[in-house]
Amino acid sequence: MSVNINAMSAADAGDAFVRCCGSPAFGALMAAARPFQSHGAMVAASRRIWHNECAMAEWKLAFEAHPRIGDVSQLREKFATTAQWCEGEQAAALESSNDKVLHELSEWNKRYEEKFGHIFIICASGVPAHDILAALKERYPNSPYAENGLAAGEQQKITEIRLQKLDVAIKAETDDADASSRRVGALGAHLAGSNKAAPPPAPPPARSPITTHVLDTTRGRPAEFIPITLETVQLADGSKWSVTGVTDTDGRVGNLLPPDHVLQPGHYCITFDVDAYLRRTTGTAGFYPRVPIHFTVKPSQVREHYHVPLLLNPFGYGTYRGS
Repeated sequence: MSVNINAMSAADAGDAFVRCCGSPAFGALMAAARPFQSHGAMVAASRRIWHNECAMAEWKLAFEAHPRIGDVSQLREKFATTAQWCEGEQAAALESSNDKVLHELSEWNKRYEEKFGHIFIICASGVPAHDILAALKERYPNSPYAENGLAAGEQQKITEIRLQKLDVAIKAETDDADASSRRVGALGAHLAGSNKAAPPPAPPPARSPITTHVLDTTRGRPAEFIPITLETVQLADGSKWSVTGVTDTDGRVGNLLPPDHVLQPGHYCITFDVDAYLRRTTGTAGFYPRVPIHFTVKPSQVREHYHVPLLLNPFGYGTYRGS
């Protein structure tokens, strides 16, 4: 499927995004967030919207959009079905399943649904049936708060797979634009009578000059889907701006600024909105709902890279300048 999501009507784009997730609010908010300059920008917006702008009722609607793991007679059919958005997502489970595992999955899913009020959600792409069963058993003792957060994280993984399948043709548009620009440049050189080859352009910087990541030191793992804001406090040139991002599944944000952005000397602040994350993973509010980290860029360091990580736990945090 090749779709220019930016050129669609709001209603059509919303419907396309609902097919990826199952939440009507998610679809409408994603449609309103356009235009997306890249697939990565679309994925970043989906993470922010899903985890911070969709109410829990919308999470439940998304969960309900998945086939229910029911009795054994329908489990094999569920694993074998390859609808447009599900193609290949459960192929590994199909190949590895047997009646014993399917029966156990059915029984455990019934227990899970009775406890949490929704079916077990897991991104099953490439995961064999016995590993799905093991994950179900491992997550069953969780509190409802913690489990809702985990299920929402798995739903986001599924959504991202389906966003990839959506194939919004943004890359194709960019490639076409680049090719057109090259043709115009070549024509201009020809008309000017130039017979000298243009020097190759300098390679662009590979990453944002300011990056970050968040490590949950209590869980010993990256802290995913935390909204962050990078803003200026006082710069030498007097400029003011702010940008936002959301940590990915590795707890990182690497695209806060364009790679060729040159920092101005002065005072910056990066703020981590950790309240929703801590509630989602611990079932209660942390001591610090927001963590602001201030840092200074000296005139002699404006072309250096700044990595500002956060080490987080419910009752404290730490930071340092990384590389």
